[in-house]
Amino acid sequence: MKMKHNKRRNTAFIFEALVREFTKASLQNNVEKKEAIFSIIKEFFNKKTILFKELNLYKSLYETRNIEKTDAEKIIKEVKRVYLGLNPQQVFDAQSKAISKINKKVDPSVFSNFVPNYKAIASISQIFNKGISPKNRVLLEREIINLMVSRQTQGQENLKINNSVLKMFSKKFNKTYDVLFEEQKTLLNKFVSSFSDNGLELKIFLNEEIARLKAEIKKSLSLKEIKEDKELQEKTKNVLNILNEFKGQYISENMLHAIMNIQNLARKIGND
Repeated sequence: MKMKHNKRRNTAFIFEALVREFTKASLQNNVEKKEAIFSIIKEFFNKKTILFKELNLYKSLYETRNIEKTDAEKIIKEVKRVYLGLNPQQVFDAQSKAISKINKKVDPSVFSNFVPNYKAIASISQIFNKGISPKNRVLLEREIINLMVSRQTQGQENLKINNSVLKMFSKKFNKTYDVLFEEQKTLLNKFVSSFSDNGLELKIFLNEEIARLKAEIKKSLSLKEIKEDKELQEKTKNVLNILNEFKGQYISENMLHAIMNIQNLARKIGND
């Protein structure tokens, strides 16, 4: 079933393409580009925007797996109902502004990025298209239902890509840290995976890891070497302040570096 699809007018594609461009900019250590991409995502995909609402409707379909067929049918019906409540002109205008900023502040090549779930989000876009024939709509909805009842997860679809990105990140960080500890590898893995699950697992891991690191650093304040050295005491307290400040922060590569350094410190303290 071949139908015209304008990916620049597909909100889910815009978002996924930006996420992948951010990954590339991170690997290239292109701070200016990363900041530009983050600024666009923050402006057009924060919780108050029309594009965020539309993106969530897409995600309700292309991120759902391993459910019963009847449930998939109900979800599609509800998603279409909610979608009808969106103002199409507002969506179009927001997309136009986002496209313009991507072209000017990042690069038009963003729209050439490979998005592994492209076929699914293209099909969903057609389902939302009022001009599509009833026959084609039914056939497309069947494709989406088959996708939703399948056992393959979004994470599995992106596993090959994430693994290659992880290798590149690991190589980069290994130069700084010589050998990565297990907790550093886990952090790095979660960071790479965050590009495909909006950072959910990373946030959960960081909440636990930061709490663990704070406990380790606080413990060090009772060590004789630190108790007897005011400068070391001050530096240790500064590390605790840094960990406290991480709460609610955007998880950047700089933050990742800082946490990995503190993980190193915690290891040394634990081995003393």
